[in-house]
Amino acid sequence: MRFNTIFSRIFLFIILAVQVLTPSNSYPDNYRNEFPSEYNYSYNVVSIKTVNGKFYAYIVLLFNSNPHFVNLIQKGTISLKEKETDVEGFYLNAYRSYLKTIQDNKLLEESEEILKVFLQPDQFNDAHLKQIENSLAKRNIILKFYREGAFKGAQITLDYCIFGEKIKIDIKHPLFNSYDDMYYIKPYIYYDEISTSNSTFYYDMIYINPDEVNNDYIIAKNVVNGKDVKSMFFVGSKVNDDIKYCLLMAFKDKSLIRSEVWKMFVIHELTHKIMNNQFNNYDQISGEELALSSTIYSNPYLGLSVMYSYLNYGKMTPHRMAAINYISYISEASGNKDLVNNTGNIKNLNIDRLKEYTKNHFYNCVNKLKLNR
Repeated sequence: MRFNTIFSRIFLFIILAVQVLTPSNSYPDNYRNEFPSEYNYSYNVVSIKTVNGKFYAYIVLLFNSNPHFVNLIQKGTISLKEKETDVEGFYLNAYRSYLKTIQDNKLLEESEEILKVFLQPDQFNDAHLKQIENSLAKRNIILKFYREGAFKGAQITLDYCIFGEKIKIDIKHPLFNSYDDMYYIKPYIYYDEISTSNSTFYYDMIYINPDEVNNDYIIAKNVVNGKDVKSMFFVGSKVNDDIKYCLLMAFKDKSLIRSEVWKMFVIHELTHKIMNNQFNNYDQISGEELALSSTIYSNPYLGLSVMYSYLNYGKMTPHRMAAINYISYISEASGNKDLVNNTGNIKNLNIDRLKEYTKNHFYNCVNKLKLNR
């Protein structure tokens, strides 16, 4: 939904260090309180300097030869010189040293099993690996094993490894037929690839940034309550009269604001994820166009408020181009070609007809994806 910012290594290190050392009570209360209780989506900050955090850090060291998180726990644990002079074994020796410090029998058993997965991959079938993944999830270590081939001795690596929570999404996409279980990730520490709401690199996970959800929830609530709004809707658009009208129409029942804004974000990112998975297509304009249709079909006025925010973006972004494409289709489908020049009139269309046009637009876009496979 947002463009990811690419940070330099130095800047990333600084941010990681700050977040690891910052106590949870220093974060704003809105990270914990402004989300639908039924989805239990609150932003938890958990230090990596915990028993489970340390276990996570050494798993990353073992499988990815990455000492970054271990060194965050205790600076200089793995020196650059040590890494460079013993490339093949520094991580293995360090992990074995870590095992000697564990006093909890259950943790020691799990940690030793991880080492066996790394050293003796043939002893673990897929079902056993899945069992280990589920066990580690209870420690807030979210990982997925990947076997590098079907031959004997094929190494087991990590598709991903995240310190946080992975929660199953119970919201179904309104137009895509997808039977895969999808999850949203709640990271406990900073990762640059999951810093803004996006469909992530991973097959079964999306990320929803709580700050972005909170921004749009507060804006909608203030508009409905007749308050002035100065912040940017969808982090990019001033709240104009078209957006205000749509938010007022969408939330005649104020109690639905939280859950519907959350649902809007989930549907948007699910659209990108399913498009990526089913069509191996990552085109930004196509993704935004499908996501826009999906949110409008699910909640017409809330979805239209997103469309108007896209039109309000200052530059010709993929979001704005997607909105223009959608409007062109609706103009043709409705027989009202004036909508292209007077986009404010779209919100006055009969809602049932708008939903029908929108559904047809969605499947028209899907058919184009099928042709481009």
